Amino acid sequence: MNEEPILEFDRVSFAYAGDDVLADASFAVARGDFVSIIGPNGGGKSTLLRLALGLLSPRRGRIRVLGVPPARARPRIGYLPQYLAFDAQFPITV
Repeated sequence: MNEEPILEFDRVSFAYAGDDVLADASFAVARGDFVSIIGPNGGGKSTLLRLALGLLSPRRGRIRVLGVPPARARPRIGYLPQYLAFDAQFPITV
């Protein structure tokens, strides 16, 4: 059975202020696959996720999430970014 990928980047490029972060990136993730995004600080990991979520738009290329553009898939996706700042004085009870 040849299912449509749940995430697909097809020749995607993105730049911040003219500095390329992703250039011609292509990959597909099949349903049930496990994926790890690793790399150095500033390597484009968060940018790749923001593109997949539709929070950023690619300069070139096509992105599909669950077979549709990221903005249309957004109601079916959860995203919890990492924030390093927290309020240590905030009361937490269980």
